[in-house]
Amino acid sequence: MTARNVARTATRPARPSATPSSKRRGGPRPGADPEKTRRAIFAAAADLFSRRGFDGVVVDDIARAARVNKAMLYYHFEDKLGLYREIVQDMLRDAGERMTAIAGGSGSPDARLARFIAEFVALADGRPYFPTLMLREIAEGALHLDANTLALMRVVFLAFGRILSEGQQRGVFRPVQPVLAYMTVLGPVLLNAARERAAAQPGRQQLPMFVRVPHGDLTRHMQDVAKRMLQKDVE
Repeated sequence: MTARNVARTATRPARPSATPSSKRRGGPRPGADPEKTRRAIFAAAADLFSRRGFDGVVVDDIARAARVNKAMLYYHFEDKLGLYREIVQDMLRDAGERMTAIAGGSGSPDARLARFIAEFVALADGRPYFPTLMLREIAEGALHLDANTLALMRVVFLAFGRILSEGQQRGVFRPVQPVLAYMTVLGPVLLNAARERAAAQPGRQQLPMFVRVPHGDLTRHMQDVAKRMLQKDVE
């Protein structure tokens, strides 16, 4: 090595050290709206997960659908699993708060149960991706749900159980198995969402099982089924 090369080496600036893997990569472009980007990623992922399931979606699919650089996904969310869980938890947090308020609110147990059902349908309407996403997840054994997510599911079930228990204590509802009653009351929302997804495919609109059912009719049907299931036999 010549003296000139030694001098160049000595004066060359050191390369910056690699970013630790624990820190998020990338960042928003100057002038970009980070919250808008985050919402776009969330919405794109929610739709894809509901259509293909967790394993059927890769990060590139989400970035492409959201029209963002893949690095932005890792900036806003830890990874694909973290994003998936945030989508599920977002719905469950909202549902838990609303259902708990209804369960602890005023009115008779049967009136609160009717509000519980109507609110659940409204929540699903506001997040149309959720019923089919959750149906897929439960069918696959809820393998992607951690303890925090399951705890949020428990809040919704406990709100239902509180209404059911109070109705039984007051002599309004007959004794039933709470889990079976819960599935009977809320199952139609999930199944109807899956039916609507199938009905949206070309050439199926004329099939009788795929006719459009207004969600107001769905709500009233579920309320009527719940009432008939829980009402005490007249002696």
